[in-house]
Amino acid sequence: MKVSAVVITKNEEKNIKACLEALVWADEIVIIDSNSTDNTAETASAFTGKIFKVQTDNFSEKRNLSLGKTSNEWVLFIDADERVTPELAEEIRGLTAEAGVNGYYIGRKNYCFGKWLRHSGVYPDRHIRLFNKNFSSITPRPVHEGIIVNGKTGVLKNEFLHFSYSDLTHMLDKINLYSTLEAEEKFSQNRKITKAGVFTHAISAFLRVYISRKGFKDGIHGFFLGFSYSMVNFLSHIKLLKLQSRF
Repeated sequence: MKVSAVVITKNEEKNIKACLEALVWADEIVIIDSNSTDNTAETASAFTGKIFKVQTDNFSEKRNLSLGKTSNEWVLFIDADERVTPELAEEIRGLTAEAGVNGYYIGRKNYCFGKWLRHSGVYPDRHIRLFNKNFSSITPRPVHEGIIVNGKTGVLKNEFLHFSYSDLTHMLDKINLYSTLEAEEKFSQNRKITKAGVFTHAISAFLRVYISRKGFKDGIHGFFLGFSYSMVNFLSHIKLLKLQSRF
């Protein structure tokens, strides 16, 4: 099968070269760039001429736009901070069309500050990332969007790598972006939160990752992951209250 690899970018000059080097096997690479102000587009141009600028930060909108820019039925979604391993690339290249199978789950190894998190509820972290676009749709969420496949799905043996937080600045930037998008989503759904709930929900999010999902087994890195989940929860609710003029 021919595969179009799609990468969503915004100011990813530190990541994009390594990401695209791991995708040179793909039949096509498509970049959807949210008006990067660094050298992301220039670096990506060495790998593909299909670079499209968009205004939105809404991830599902960018995903949907990308499907119209791909030439092949089969699409692989990879983020700039993710890497396709040689083993996974070989497995994908070896796939043949199987009747009724329109998507594949792929496991993901998540790294926090350079350490692979074996616990914290983020492994094996399987997601549908390879799919037939003619039988699939993107969930209409501004962030944490998923892929809905009409038909059977399979599971690939090999995994890809996700360097979710390279350093503290990277983590804080992601917390700010994701909390804004989640607040906007909650606001559109007319979600309510009390001022006390802002704190209790944030504490619950931390305990869920660090205790219930055994993040403590990942040491300080598990703590930071729990902290990031807690802060996204906390800030998204604060921002929701501000959107509702209640804060």
